[in-house]
Amino acid sequence: PPPPPPLFSSTIRHTRSCILSRGLGDVYKRQVEASRDRNIKEVISGVTQIKVQEIKNIPLVLGERDILKVATTLPGIKKAGEGSSGYNVRGGKEDQNLILLDNAVLYNPSHFFGIFSALNPFTSGDVNIYKGSLPSEFGGRLSSVFDINTKDASTEKFAGEASIGPVTSNLTLEIPVVKNESSLLIGGRGTYSDWILKSLDDASIKDSKASFFDLVGKYKHKLNDNNTLEASGYYSNDEFSITSDSLYSYNNRLLSLRWNRNFNNKNNGSLILANSEYKFNIKYDGAIDTDFKLGYKINETELKLKMKYLHSDTHKFDYGISSKLYTVNPGTIKPIGTESIIEASNIAKETALESAIFIADTYKVDKKLLFNLGLRYSFYASLGEASQRKYQKGLPKNEGSVIDTLNFNKNEVIETYGGPEMRLSARYFLTPSLSVKGSFNSTYQYIHTLSNNTTVSPTDTWKLSDLNIKPQQANQVTLGFYKNFEDSFYELSLEGYYKKTKNTLDYKVGADLLLNNYIETEVLQGDGKAYGVEFLIKKTKGNLNGWLGYSYARSMVKLDSDFSEERVNNGKYFPSNYDKPHDVSLVTNYKLTKRYSFSANFTYQTGRPVTYPIGKYVYNGEERVLYSDRNKFRIPDYYRFDIGFNIEGNHRIKKFAHSFWNISVYNVLGRNNPYSVYFVTDKGEIKAYQSSIFSIPVPTITYNFKF
Repeated sequence: PPPPPPLFSSTIRHTRSCILSRGLGDVYKRQVEASRDRNIKEVISGVTQIKVQEIKNIPLVLGERDILKVATTLPGIKKAGEGSSGYNVRGGKEDQNLILLDNAVLYNPSHFFGIFSALNPFTSGDVNIYKGSLPSEFGGRLSSVFDINTKDASTEKFAGEASIGPVTSNLTLEIPVVKNESSLLIGGRGTYSDWILKSLDDASIKDSKASFFDLVGKYKHKLNDNNTLEASGYYSNDEFSITSDSLYSYNNRLLSLRWNRNFNNKNNGSLILANSEYKFNIKYDGAIDTDFKLGYKINETELKLKMKYLHSDTHKFDYGISSKLYTVNPGTIKPIGTESIIEASNIAKETALESAIFIADTYKVDKKLLFNLGLRYSFYASLGEASQRKYQKGLPKNEGSVIDTLNFNKNEVIETYGGPEMRLSARYFLTPSLSVKGSFNSTYQYIHTLSNNTTVSPTDTWKLSDLNIKPQQANQVTLGFYKNFEDSFYELSLEGYYKKTKNTLDYKVGADLLLNNYIETEVLQGDGKAYGVEFLIKKTKGNLNGWLGYSYARSMVKLDSDFSEERVNNGKYFPSNYDKPHDVSLVTNYKLTKRYSFSANFTYQTGRPVTYPIGKYVYNGEERVLYSDRNKFRIPDYYRFDIGFNIEGNHRIKKFAHSFWNISVYNVLGRNNPYSVYFVTDKGEIKAYQSSIFSIPVPTITYNFKF
């Protein structure tokens, strides 16, 4: 741009001298205050922001600072169980959450079946979770978006952060490459639990295996004032063996490239190329001749252009286009050794293309009323090479109702789906510190998880929509009130929602999902509904801070049909596996001095639904078990209390490293919270058992330091 006129230049010099003379404190304070009032000012409802630096004092299991576990202490975000690796947002299934790390999809966000998060807290920046109205740029999932970005490394000086805990260690380095222009962030985290297991005397545990590691890298280069390039990579790997004959492994791999450009003072945009891959393997080496290796893989590549146009103070536009290519290898099994009787098998590859165009206008009517009017149109095509069965209409999908088998060539269109997705939000100031927000959100989801486990597991597979499996759809409405008190010392929110879904995937009794060429004969698609009220009060300042959250939420499923084999619970609504009506979380931190603080968590949840045996009957001379309606009963309620004591090193500026100790006890009360309930027939008698993840207090000492 041309140089400013002399008068403007003198104004700049005067402003700069005023800032320097007063210090930067006032400027920073205004920025913090603006950020703090975000909850009442922004137009998008149901948004949760987690700041990584603010969660270091929260006591968590085995000393790990866990972003996603903190998210579950907030209303509307739950886990089906303590050892589940998935998340349920506002009554949605685990597969209905879009978890993005630097714009690439993270398919499995957990290590150790959900005990640890797959996200490195030392490399992560702030996290935005959208659970109400989704911005129009996001699609492909019904319930939520977890938008996570890796933080930028310093371009001025070398820095780092590390931690040493009882099970894991973590190291992150910030490396300036070209001063004030480019930098490199490298982070690595791993566990030494294998070494611990091998050192134990218990023979049943000594042969077990449980380990993981993850690596993160980000390079950022400022080409000039208008152009910036970013490149990110992520890789994680888990291996575990509970029994001596089976070894399970799974890993995530993400890559993303991003070019940011400012065209002028009104237009800027980003071009993003991202690739994600998730796969797992099972290796079975038993005492008999049934040794095998089983594998699964899903890969997706997305190209996305998103633009911003500042038309005026009244209209701000976001628009763009995206396209994503899915490739799924549903499963392969191979014999191990020449004596294995297992036959090699390979399920045909699945391919699909999902594209979208989107636009949104943030329309400021006046100082009180603000709209976000968004529209997204998504289009999905299932592609060959493939063979698809055609079934007789009006009959259950099984071997007897097949009328034809259709063959499709490579990249030939098998079936298409799509339609408009509305993203409408409004905010109105009732007073300067009290706002009301409402939204309507419609979404399509073209990809589904396949699992007949009660909770999500690393060996769940993903299935693309095709000729016989339709995409899921949802409509959600929300209404909420947001209030700040006493100069934003306190933040209060009360929000209600109602969501209806179509074509939600569920399973027939005894469904065989693994290595099945005709999945459509084992699954059911039905309707769902979820509704609830969420309350949250936060204290953001002072020696005592934290939050109290409560939600009343229901999640229901209906699987109805004219045929008994496709009808569940007589076609009536019944609770989903993750329906937990009452959820209370209290997170507190009390600062005793500048260096010492005390923290505590309390969590209570209604027990999740379960199906119990209720009797016996004789059929063809055999005694069989009679089960209740699906999910008619519940396991015991869940509650847990954690405490922590935090010690910071002295705050001298001129020292090599600043240290931080965390001493915490997870599950102080030793509550034996059931993870699942299962039944075993022993000598004609049905016996019930429950399994738990942590049934005793778990103490932890972790040492962290920054340099």
